[in-house]
Amino acid sequence: MRLVFSLFICFLMANYLPAQSVTVATFQNEVHLGGAGSATGTFNFPDDVSPYNQVLMHIDLNCAPGVGCDPYDRLSRIFARKDGAEWEIGRYMTPFGIGSCGWTVDVSAYREILSGEVELHSTIETYANGWSLNLDFEFIEGEQEFQYISVSNLWHGWDDALQHSYGNFKIGDTLWFKDDLPMRQALIPSNAEKVMIRVYNTGHGQGNTDNAAEFYEVTHTLKVNGTEAFQHHLWKDDCDQNPCSPQNGTWLYGRAGWCPGQDVKPADFDVASLVSSGEMASFDYVLQPYLNRCSPLYPDCNPASDCAFGNQVSCNFDGNLHTEPRYVMSIQLIVMSNTPLTAVEEPQVEPKISVSPNPSSGAFQLNFSRPVLGEAALMVYNISGKRVHTEQTQGAFLDSHILNLRHLPEGAYILEVVTESDKLQQKLLIRR
Repeated sequence: MRLVFSLFICFLMANYLPAQSVTVATFQNEVHLGGAGSATGTFNFPDDVSPYNQVLMHIDLNCAPGVGCDPYDRLSRIFARKDGAEWEIGRYMTPFGIGSCGWTVDVSAYREILSGEVELHSTIETYANGWSLNLDFEFIEGEQEFQYISVSNLWHGWDDALQHSYGNFKIGDTLWFKDDLPMRQALIPSNAEKVMIRVYNTGHGQGNTDNAAEFYEVTHTLKVNGTEAFQHHLWKDDCDQNPCSPQNGTWLYGRAGWCPGQDVKPADFDVASLVSSGEMASFDYVLQPYLNRCSPLYPDCNPASDCAFGNQVSCNFDGNLHTEPRYVMSIQLIVMSNTPLTAVEEPQVEPKISVSPNPSSGAFQLNFSRPVLGEAALMVYNISGKRVHTEQTQGAFLDSHILNLRHLPEGAYILEVVTESDKLQQKLLIRR
């Protein structure tokens, strides 16, 4: 009887003891000083993450010793790097006018990445004084809903074909040609059980038309296989619900996907019912059209009517009250399964044209990601959609072709290349 009772007690203890956890300390008192501070380090995580069903990232932010805190709200991002790839795993905003704050972010979707030796990269867009960062990861034991997770970037970092960064995606130069992201295609593994798109997107820049992009409420569209599947309402109006309270300045005002002193919650969209396992799927993140009339590129700019702060600013960007409208984006395809995901492939990029230098004084070299067949027409449009230049040539001569637009005035233009199989577009900037 005593043995049975002891076994019963052991059974109860096994079922009611709290889950065990392992903590990995990474950056400790890591100082980020003015001038877009950053830190990079390599750390050892558990080699085997199969016992853990949850991973929490604990962010502890304090003033930089000896110089104090940056008084303004600054964009901050955490990246993991492994095997030549990089993923954004967390984003937060420093508080407005106060010191220490902390956040806990669930990074369980990146469990497979956070194993073994991992390089971490932390950035804080701080320009005055600085911050001191402590970053710890807590691995919590428990039964996993899915044993295998794959994370692929759809839109992230620098795009060689487009010659711009999704981490600094400027908008508003033209209206008739929208600042859309290129479509992506990816093979969905045949054993996929859950498929989702995770969107990190925040708007920044102020003083522009409609006070974009920080204070500009918009709705973007996620298309799956050519069909409008989800609306992404990029706005956050609960800034008063904040662990860092109270703050100073405009901290209570709603913003495009973020609040001062809060971690940024990515938008997750379940697309499993919209894709077919073992087949290719296409994804398109379509930005709401926007024209910035408070810009040196807009020929009829009138600060009094076109700029959010009126005559307090000019049409030129000043780095203070008037800064360029931009989105900071990182969009991922996340696939989960209880059997190994052996068929995951990196998303394919649609055919693209690249132009260099861009901006230029009027001469642009064209390069293409694949051979161009047959005849090709090159057409250049100004900001109003008027065609201002046309060329006809053979596709075989297009790669490394020099497009001479020195006869056109400074400003923003769109190059459209029409071939037998493709219709490609690229933004051009002429500056002298």
